[in-house]
Amino acid sequence: MYFERPLVRAYVDETGDRGLSPRSSRYFGMVAVVVADEDDAVLRRAIAQCRRRLSVPVGKPLHWTEHVKRFPRRQFVASQLAAVQGVVLNMVLVEKAAVVQDISDQVSFYNFVAGRVLEQVLDTADDWQGGRRDVVISFGHVRGFRHDETLAWFEKLRARDSVHAPWDLLRGRPAFLGPGQLDGLQAADQYCGMLRAALETDEYGGFEQHHLMAVRHQIRRPDGFEGIVLPSTMAAYPWWPVGGL
Repeated sequence: MYFERPLVRAYVDETGDRGLSPRSSRYFGMVAVVVADEDDAVLRRAIAQCRRRLSVPVGKPLHWTEHVKRFPRRQFVASQLAAVQGVVLNMVLVEKAAVVQDISDQVSFYNFVAGRVLEQVLDTADDWQGGRRDVVISFGHVRGFRHDETLAWFEKLRARDSVHAPWDLLRGRPAFLGPGQLDGLQAADQYCGMLRAALETDEYGGFEQHHLMAVRHQIRRPDGFEGIVLPSTMAAYPWWPVGGL
């Protein structure tokens, strides 16, 4: 008799750019928002509340850079998402200076990070409280990007790591969708914004880590944050917790 495992849904967005020039961002990373299928409606309601309170026009996705620019708005969004029970965050952050010699092009860079976050999500589903769950995962679509190459990279990872990683939990192919298509992708955009605000200095040299720390309890323990960075990079931030995120 066939038994279908319960499901988690994962929504992934990116922060920073994939550029390698001196003018590009210091970091490139991805955040995956993982939630049990039965709790997905709660996450959607939190995004709907944020859209209402921030007066986001109907039919337009909620974007951190467009709608959540000021501190009070960021504080509100963080409080709404922090209150969603059952959300588990996986984060992969890459400091370009730490890997520049290993990056051949922007496509392989994106695929490398996407593969790392997918493997994290599979591990999260494998260790899910109450038992293993299948995963349906959606990534934010990147305009002009050939995501068929990303899918091909995932298949290479599956073939290479099938003995060690729980690839049997991946239900269907990963999707690449616009943020307006799924509320979960809009939530992932907000978490990416919180991470970036904590890492970038403001005009006075300060950091806005408050929002990221408000959702810190949602980051998977012990390894929901993977920093591929130069030695002492994270510890150099004055707000960085002694035990890490």
